[in-house]
Amino acid sequence: MTMTKRILICMGILLVDLAVFFLPLTAFFLIYILLVNPPWFRDILNRLDEPNGVNQN
Repeated sequence: MTMTKRILICMGILLVDLAVFFLPLTAFFLIYILLVNPPWFRDILNRLDEPNGVNQN
C-alpha cells in the first residue's frame, strides 16, 4: 500500500469521525420535537403540568 493511499484512508476515517461525533444531535432532536410535536412528548408535558405529577384519571 502506498503512502498516498494510507494518507487518504486516514483522512477518510478522520472525516467520518468528525461527522459522527460533532453533529448537534440535541439540536436535531429539538427541531424534531418542534416540527412534529409527537404524542409521547405532549404526554410528558401534560404529566409535568398535573398536580404532584400524578395522572388523575
